[in-house]
Amino acid sequence: MRRVTGRLRMLIIGVVLVCLGAGAWSAFAMTNHPGPAGAKFAPADGDVYLGVSTDIGRLDAFDKSAGLPAGQHPAIYDQWTTPNGEVQPILNNARTRQSMAPMISWNLSMTGGQITSGRQDAYIEKQAEAVKAYGGPVFIRLDWEMNATWYPDWNTPAVSPADFIAGWKHVYELFQQQGAGNAAFVWCPTLWNGPGNLSPGTWYPGDAYVDWLAVDAYPQSAVQSFVMTGPGGLDDTAAFAVKHNKPLMIAEWAPALPQPDTAAAMDLIFAFAAAHPQTVKALVYFDFTTGGKDYTLKDHPVGAADFRKRVDGNAHFLLTLK
Repeated sequence: MRRVTGRLRMLIIGVVLVCLGAGAWSAFAMTNHPGPAGAKFAPADGDVYLGVSTDIGRLDAFDKSAGLPAGQHPAIYDQWTTPNGEVQPILNNARTRQSMAPMISWNLSMTGGQITSGRQDAYIEKQAEAVKAYGGPVFIRLDWEMNATWYPDWNTPAVSPADFIAGWKHVYELFQQQGAGNAAFVWCPTLWNGPGNLSPGTWYPGDAYVDWLAVDAYPQSAVQSFVMTGPGGLDDTAAFAVKHNKPLMIAEWAPALPQPDTAAAMDLIFAFAAAHPQTVKALVYFDFTTGGKDYTLKDHPVGAADFRKRVDGNAHFLLTLK
């Protein structure tokens, strides 16, 4: 065996220190990405981000109804783009409030192979560049409720599950190529099986292309037992998230007038989150009046009181991303 010279000894020591440093950095990175393995921006088990989907002009009314401390806002702020619209206005709105991460519900048509053909690449790359320039965390909820029938630009029959998956992957890959690593892609079906009794997972692009799972789950959309246990309901959704080791977001939820304003609707969603502390990581309230229904928290005084009772002073409901 050759004797180790002084210079070689110093080289070996240097390599060991670099490796230890890399290990220390890996440990640090792991502590800053708790929750399901590899989850982007996920909080620790038992913690839940509060979020809201609303127009920026109504945000303060929601904050007040939710009982949030003065000057604080939900951790996640969701808005839709216009069809094939720009993401920049949503990023700008999120910047008007401190520590509020944007979620972009991106209305992107996938009909006629326009995504996979590359015809929309310049537009998609421009959106990726805007997200990258934003710098902070951005959630991308691309073409949500893909297993429904009311979004003809990305639902069947115009866009098959296979076409949807191919389009999703193409968009995701373009974001990676543009260096928009601050984007977390949120795959979000609606409750229950889709046309032909296909399970929501039929539209799933694969773990490598999804950062968060989500579901739109309105607690008064059916009897509560069916919301929980129906095919593709909340129980199935939680099991799917566990199987794929992804954090789960309830991306739209709210009671809906003219149905009764009771605490039961709030209780169902909060109880579901409490029953799955290692899986459910975000609750994004749908604070709109649309389609003849009023979902706004301010118009549900009973529900709002229950909301406040559950979140006020509870450190596990987070108003900033971790």
